[in-house]
Amino acid sequence: MDICTCLEDLSNEIFFEIFDYLHALDIFTAFASLNKRIQSILQSIRLHVNILNSHYDREINFLSSLLTFHAHQVISLKCYDTIRDHSSIISLLFNRHHFINLQSCIFILDNSSTELENVIKQVESLNRLVAFFIIQPHDKKINEKDKCDITRTILMNKSSSLRSIKLHYDYDYLDISTYTSNASNTKSLELLISGSSNKVSIYSILPILRVCHRIRYLHAIIKHEILSENNYLNFSIPEAFINENDLPISPQLTCFDLSIFGQSYIDSIAYILRSMPNLVHFKFLHEAGKIRSLSAEHFLNGYKWQHMFEMHVPFLSKFDFHISIVRYYPKLNLDRVVNSFEYFVKKYPEWQMIIDRWLLDERNLFEIAILRTFAYHKYERNLQINIPIIYYGSFDTRSTKATTNDHYLYYSDIKDLKLKMMNIEPIITSFPLFQHINSLVIALPKMFPRLSNNGLNIVNYVQSIDNGRSQERVTYLSRFVHLANVNEINFQSDGDISRWKDIQFILQACSNVINLKINPSHLVLPEFIDSPSLLSIFKQIKILKSITENHYVPSSFSLKLVERFPSLTDIELKVFSFDDCISAIDILLTHLKNLSYLKIYYIQVSSLDHPFSRNYIIEKRRQAFRFNIIDEHKVTVSKNTKSVEIGLS
Repeated sequence: MDICTCLEDLSNEIFFEIFDYLHALDIFTAFASLNKRIQSILQSIRLHVNILNSHYDREINFLSSLLTFHAHQVISLKCYDTIRDHSSIISLLFNRHHFINLQSCIFILDNSSTELENVIKQVESLNRLVAFFIIQPHDKKINEKDKCDITRTILMNKSSSLRSIKLHYDYDYLDISTYTSNASNTKSLELLISGSSNKVSIYSILPILRVCHRIRYLHAIIKHEILSENNYLNFSIPEAFINENDLPISPQLTCFDLSIFGQSYIDSIAYILRSMPNLVHFKFLHEAGKIRSLSAEHFLNGYKWQHMFEMHVPFLSKFDFHISIVRYYPKLNLDRVVNSFEYFVKKYPEWQMIIDRWLLDERNLFEIAILRTFAYHKYERNLQINIPIIYYGSFDTRSTKATTNDHYLYYSDIKDLKLKMMNIEPIITSFPLFQHINSLVIALPKMFPRLSNNGLNIVNYVQSIDNGRSQERVTYLSRFVHLANVNEINFQSDGDISRWKDIQFILQACSNVINLKINPSHLVLPEFIDSPSLLSIFKQIKILKSITENHYVPSSFSLKLVERFPSLTDIELKVFSFDDCISAIDILLTHLKNLSYLKIYYIQVSSLDHPFSRNYIIEKRRQAFRFNIIDEHKVTVSKNTKSVEIGLS
């Protein structure tokens, strides 16, 4: 028998269960004004506040108005500091409200101008806080005083409830030696230790261990400032004075995750491991730039690792790594490297390692070697692992197993890959090597076809490239990447239109691509944009970006664009003048029903002005698609001397 249950028939217990899965903004939006019974329930539930960068100011103000009566119920808070049309959201919330029962707090600080003084004071008084995370996006900066105050406040927090800390912002931690030993119960600690090589090194971990001596899990990220290309060969790491008789000892630390983005010595790792006598699990990530240094060879020497572990961490049962080394020639002996790690194959069940090697570029001065254990891909992380661009004619690989047919399993977590496409056949016996790639960058260097003495016009120049070689290069590409999985592709070129056939064949092979980045000179080429074999691919593209420094899309191309790409939702283009920008925006707004974001860059500023007001954008959309196509509250417009940016949803 069918029974219809009304919302009012649900028990209070069911409402409590439902609300525990929802965020506060969703709860208040849907239930706050229903009736007195629901309002009564809302007075006693736990609240989870989650503010994303996709939210709008009106939503935050609505949420804040209700938090006036419910802030004491908030137990978890995750907040971006910048939303679509406002910034300093974190300060706004903490200036208005006191979250006295907060247990979990995550800040994503993407606004350098935010003042955090009041936030820090309130966090210091939270005696129920269990987890506190601050994440700084890589291209943003936090006020130096705030970083100092946050670090001291959190690491010196005496609360017995605080268990997990993540401070993911650029900071050198030089002042931590002035801290007193912390008696808190913090068990998990993740720190980004960043600065110049003469200030920051792996030894920066030692004073942290002295202060936070009860931790069981430590993730230390060592990040050096990027060296200029001109002085990398003269780079050296200053020797640190370490008192071997006064090393801090962390007997409770059993899991150590070490990530190094810069230069280091393996001997310095040995000093750190001496402070962790009961270590069980060691995970290591190393990405170094170009350097002439014998220390690089030590990271590739399994015997060196074996000796270090036997000396200092006798209880170690798990050892996984991703090691990336850029080394100066002579050529690396892959078999010798693989054989040196045979001890670990025998010691740890199912432990296997693979090594890949290729040239950095066609000058043959440097080569890249990447070593990776089989289990490394299983770990969750918030760090971007960079696979340097593969000059694929020089690629070679070895494994501790008898075959490399399972190469793709070692890299199942890698979703982004960069390849340099040349007329050289790669040395690959099994393929495709990377089967989980979603985002593919293809570098298309200039080709030099043989030209007759009397020269060629532009059409003959395009036709002079052998289509057979283009198809052959795509065949080589398929040995690296399972192309059917690629949904985002970025063609990087200097505008040499001779490579358009390569682009055509690659797009045909990437049948599920929806995100395309392409040079304007290729996009507008008639042979490319009118190619019958690409029409179905164009129709499925949702995101298109066509911007380079020296090329732009002509004003007459906008109608062709909306005809070829009717499914576009996001567009970034570069045109010549502001007048062209006005024309392009009008055409895109009135022809693309699914459009949600566009940004048009321009070179030449016009004497004419155009308001590009929200009302203008809303009216344009409604004239073309009637009233159901747009939510006027979500429309944002930004204009400067270089671009116009419009958000529609």
